[in-house]
Amino acid sequence: MPEFVDMRMIGLLSSHLCHELVNPVSAVNNGIELLLDVGDDMREEAMSLIENSAQRTAKRLQFYRMAYGTAGMSALDELAQVKELTNGVLGEGRLSLEWPDEARNPQLRPGWGRMLMNMAAAAAETLPRGGVLVCGIGDAGNGALLYVEARGEPVRLDETTRPVFFEDVPVENLTPRNVHSYFTVKLAGSLGGHIRILDDQEGVVRFEVGLE
Repeated sequence: MPEFVDMRMIGLLSSHLCHELVNPVSAVNNGIELLLDVGDDMREEAMSLIENSAQRTAKRLQFYRMAYGTAGMSALDELAQVKELTNGVLGEGRLSLEWPDEARNPQLRPGWGRMLMNMAAAAAETLPRGGVLVCGIGDAGNGALLYVEARGEPVRLDETTRPVFFEDVPVENLTPRNVHSYFTVKLAGSLGGHIRILDDQEGVVRFEVGLE
């Protein structure tokens, strides 16, 4: 039943998106409450909290608008754009990102940037204690090889997420935790590709997909 599949995935993606936004939005609210309750000596701190949290919220909205929305199919035509959006969200905290193909800034066909952003977000989930994401686009015959390498200790696919990449997982088995990876797999298929996971090297999980 396609309608059931679509509606369940939409609902779970909405849950995932709300999870990504709840912390920075709550921090904005906390900053406003602090601003109302404190004296002049604390106002600068409260305003800084509001400003930083509002910026984090805006960056996440921009990222997921392109990663999940149809705008991401056509609005991203340079790797530099993808880098800015992805670094703004995933480059927080204990994760750092590297873009070895940035210098040549390859032109992107429709959907490639969106694909790379979703792969990066999926790869980030394999690094619970932080690490490095190496993201880029290489040549692959008549098309391109999109790749993201997660490097760190530990690095692993969650036990509920791993089947999404290697099996035909029933939609009933989707959860807010693995729905993003499921969406990423389906996005690759819609672009004519297939995600490969390479995790035979210690400390590295590599996501790659070839697209024409």
